Amino acid sequence: MINRINHRVYSNDYINKSQYGFTPQLSTIDAVMAVKAFVKDGFRSGEVATLVSLNVEGAFSSAWWANILKS
Repeated sequence: MINRINHRVYSNDYINKSQYGFTPQLSTIDAVMAVKAFVKDGFRSGEVATLVSLNVEGAFSSAWWANILKS
């Protein structure tokens, strides 16, 4: 049944092209690369300021620090 649902959803473009989570063959790397391309294009066209900030605090607060320090 899930195969039938997926076929209908993807063949009729019901999923937004910017949807990366829970999408086959896409990962967080693809999402990061899309953001990078968006910002790069914005710099070229002058639509993005020269200062871009990314908050990654959650990634560091949930890191396994004992293993990081050991490495």
